[in-house]
Amino acid sequence: MRWWLAAAFAAVAALTAAAVVEVMNTRSEAALRAHAADLAVGSTVSAAEALKFDRTRAAVRAQTERLALADRTAFFVFDQQGRLLSGRSSNGATLPVIPHGAAALRAALGHHRFIEGSQDGASFTVAVRIHSGAGRVIVSYSLKPELAAQLGIVRNEGPRSALIAFALAAAAGLLIATLIGRRLGGIAADARAIGLGDFSGRRVDRFPDEVGSLSRSIDGMRRQLAALFGTLDEERSRLERLLGRLTDAVILVDRDGMVEFANDRGREFVAAGQRLDVDGGGGDDGVALLARVASDLHASRAPVQLTTTLAEGRTLTISGIPPAADADAAIVVVTDETQRDRDERSQREFSTNAAHELRTPLAAIVTAIELLQTGAKEDTGARDEFLAVIERESARLTRLTRALLVLARAERREQAADARSIVRLRELFADLSEQAPAAPGVEVIVDCPHDLTLVANSDLLEQALANVLANAAQHTAGGSITLRASGGRDETLIEVVDTGSGIPAAEQQRIFERFYRAGSRDDGFGLGLTIAREAVRVLGGELRLDSTPGQGTTVRIRLPADLMWEEAA
Repeated sequence: MRWWLAAAFAAVAALTAAAVVEVMNTRSEAALRAHAADLAVGSTVSAAEALKFDRTRAAVRAQTERLALADRTAFFVFDQQGRLLSGRSSNGATLPVIPHGAAALRAALGHHRFIEGSQDGASFTVAVRIHSGAGRVIVSYSLKPELAAQLGIVRNEGPRSALIAFALAAAAGLLIATLIGRRLGGIAADARAIGLGDFSGRRVDRFPDEVGSLSRSIDGMRRQLAALFGTLDEERSRLERLLGRLTDAVILVDRDGMVEFANDRGREFVAAGQRLDVDGGGGDDGVALLARVASDLHASRAPVQLTTTLAEGRTLTISGIPPAADADAAIVVVTDETQRDRDERSQREFSTNAAHELRTPLAAIVTAIELLQTGAKEDTGARDEFLAVIERESARLTRLTRALLVLARAERREQAADARSIVRLRELFADLSEQAPAAPGVEVIVDCPHDLTLVANSDLLEQALANVLANAAQHTAGGSITLRASGGRDETLIEVVDTGSGIPAAEQQRIFERFYRAGSRDDGFGLGLTIAREAVRVLGGELRLDSTPGQGTTVRIRLPADLMWEEAA
């Protein structure tokens, strides 16, 4: 071991010990002085409290003598003009010899507390006010010879403690330096072994000692291994990064069923180092299936591809590549087809729903044309009426087609709600109320501010409200249907409130399912609320339904903060 390393540790230990002793001495002296000052102040304040009840000079003098004997402190009491009320001598001390006595009296007469101690801490002069009685100021002078003795002990023991601490610290530093030197020598030997093929060492700095020897050994190891393994490690890391970015799971399984590698998606099924049990011990049915596929790849040496649906509803396509040699691992690629299957099924259902919904305006148009062809065109009034029906239903068909197209694209995540414009809600409510298929005696009420406007896809919004309104009219035989809107800077709330038959609690959970019709009614196709909810969702809003059987239903549509306030035209 280098001698200077031990000397450096000893020097650091000695400096630390000296600093600690010095700090402890300083803090001890300060603590002793503060304690003595607190005692002197406390004794004086207690005496002032005792003197508050003495109204005559004789009582003050007698009380002062008793306090001086009890506290071994000299007390002197003065009136408001600074005249001495107590004796000139107290507890062996006379007033003229008290250090800072005049200054203490002036400070107390000026309503200030005075505290002053001697340099060695052996005495303290304190002056405070007396708040009642004959006296107004009390000056105390206390001798603390024990404090001086204590401070002397602290000062005398400091150097001795420093020497003892230095000796102990130097010994500890020498011991630590010896141990560190031996450890570093062992690490250097390990590093030289690493250069010969043992890769368990670690690299440190190049300082010219045992640590420097370790650094040179590790550097030699690094130069030897860089040429052999550098390129291989780089390519492996690159390949792992590429595989990690794949959306499919890639898993390597050896002949014993041990997972050698799994990319990010693959770790959703298995973990690297996990053993796959063909008998199902690997966990859920998906892991068991992966184990069987890997076993078949090693046994048959033929590619495998299959599609399966797990118990939780996930649809997986598993492709397997057999190993090229006995020592190689089989490659299993897992593609999650669940979302694609759901999208395809949703698209098929939506197309069916759209076809049903389109029949309503088409039937009205076809009926009007047939009536015109059968002779109604000769009647001017009837002709105009049927032409108006054709025009209205054609416009409705156009809007419905456009809205359904946007919905279809949204469900396929191809297109969000676009073609936004300013929608004047009161005007829209008025148009919808005129077209509402309400039963006779049912009043359609519009409750909306004239200047409330909304920036949204008008076709989608109209389609959603029309479907909700039609559903309310279908289930309301009497009373009213109210179209209400309110809004602010954060959101717009649209409500369709009816006084109809309501929806039973058991059916409210299914009311938005496609083709589901509440109650025993056979008319309609059960698509109106479904399309309304999809339209609101594409608009970025939320549709909720509250219903009480026999009292009516309230449908609430909350749309986000694309809200504008304008003067009504």
